[in-house]
Amino acid sequence: MNSFHANGKLLISGEYVVLDGALALAIPTKKGQFLNFEPTNHSVLHWKSLDENKNLWLEVKFNPNDLEIIESTDIVKAEKLKTILKKAIELNNQSTLINGLITTQLEFPLEWGLGSSSTLISCIAQWLNIDPYELHFEVSNGSGYDIACAENSSSITYQLANNKPITTTINWNPSFHGSLFFVYLNRKQKSDIEVNRFINNTKNINTATTINYISEITSSIINCNQLLAFNSLIEEHEKIMSQLLNQPTIKESDFPDFNGSIKSLGAWGGDFILATGDNEERAYFKKKGFNTIIEFKDMVK
Repeated sequence: MNSFHANGKLLISGEYVVLDGALALAIPTKKGQFLNFEPTNHSVLHWKSLDENKNLWLEVKFNPNDLEIIESTDIVKAEKLKTILKKAIELNNQSTLINGLITTQLEFPLEWGLGSSSTLISCIAQWLNIDPYELHFEVSNGSGYDIACAENSSSITYQLANNKPITTTINWNPSFHGSLFFVYLNRKQKSDIEVNRFINNTKNINTATTINYISEITSSIINCNQLLAFNSLIEEHEKIMSQLLNQPTIKESDFPDFNGSIKSLGAWGGDFILATGDNEERAYFKKKGFNTIIEFKDMVK
């Protein structure tokens, strides 16, 4: 049996504008996804997707010769998986896949938005020995930072230059990381939809000044060694993106009485936020019903 693993992801800075060339800071998460492949004598490619509790959430049987779906528990998800696999074998210069059982298992809840798609693409690329970025850009409208996180085991800066990814590994472990924590907002955001909305809303806007400013903030965040300065940086980042997206920050809309600072991560409006503060600030979110609070050291790989 062949086994592959990819890391989950969180985008700390540069959301949306990373698509236009802004320098972004991203972190691979400790939890990701496994893919196991076991050849069999059955004339079928049998796919099983398991959640973090090993419960089956998708099962598909493909004809390995043409990837036609024989049966599935969810035809929409099966068709999406088929599209990824077809592109993957094209990039591998193959026409078919061999018979076998593929089992994937997430290490985090599916609804968390830590990269169930990007970790899958990375694992498939490892399995078929192809470039994960090529596969990503064939099937996704995202920047590819999540693929960089899947492939690296330390924090990274990520930037697109002439549509080519530039990834630099860094050691981002701020001295005040004990005051940083992540809060799940109890709602899932679909990144591809939000990316399309951003592209459509900004296609007639010159974002060059914003890109430069966000890149400067990213660099300052990386080199910051004081919590108060960090708070100012992420608040400024939120303000800039709020103006560009023409929507309120998550703090303005949902947590106006919060004493600490809040940074949206990735697509605005769902998944995780980064918050700063101590026990009182953590208790604030719990009182509001947000019980999934993860410390920086427990999230970051």
